[in-house]
Amino acid sequence: MAAIVARGRLIAGVDQNSYLFGYRDPLTGRLDGYEIELLKRISTALFGSPDRIQFRTITSAQRIPVLLQENPVDIVIDSMTITCERWRSVAFSSDYMDAGQRVLVPRNSTAKSIDDLGGRKVCAAAGTTSIDTLEGLRKHPVVAVGVKDWTDCLMLMQLGQVDAVSTDDTILIGLERQDPNTKLIGPRFTAEPHGIAMQPRQIDFVRFVNGVLERMRQDGSLKKLAQDWLGDGATFGPPPAVYRD
Repeated sequence: MAAIVARGRLIAGVDQNSYLFGYRDPLTGRLDGYEIELLKRISTALFGSPDRIQFRTITSAQRIPVLLQENPVDIVIDSMTITCERWRSVAFSSDYMDAGQRVLVPRNSTAKSIDDLGGRKVCAAAGTTSIDTLEGLRKHPVVAVGVKDWTDCLMLMQLGQVDAVSTDDTILIGLERQDPNTKLIGPRFTAEPHGIAMQPRQIDFVRFVNGVLERMRQDGSLKKLAQDWLGDGATFGPPPAVYRD
């Protein structure tokens, strides 16, 4: 904490390709979205200013490595599911948003759920729990196609090279809004609690971030932030906080 404050800026790993969550606005060239705004609240709590952030744009597969490399980022907020396996490598904040894996298909698709896509090509980003889930389907196995970014999945589906995209419904809402010729189908078939990841030994920073999230839960601003970006019908949180100690 002292090192971050002395440096005068927060170094953050974020996505620039997830519309509504972390994306580069083509009109302004600036990063925007739900998770970018959440980072600004953390910056304000640290420095009294929302713009003391040095952004590093990353892919889904880079989320853990950028926290562990020689010149690591301080924090990663990038639609990251909290899992026991990831806990072994990084530290997580409390769950700030609950999501679940669903499926996005072309509007003219007859598929009603993931069960209707057995043997078909379904796209997900590499290094995510989403592609792990697709590769592990047993009842109606699909052909999982891994790519760098979620927008690559959307492009492949637009070109007819994959039949569907599957990941957290939070991300799929953004893809659906980018292409009105797509639609979300089926219920959630996984539970995906979202956490902010930090370096494993920075427990003081984890507690500080948890304090920011708890204050936002209490004053309603965390829920409002989700509604502002996802709409009044958003059902993605915030869930009650559960702490390790």
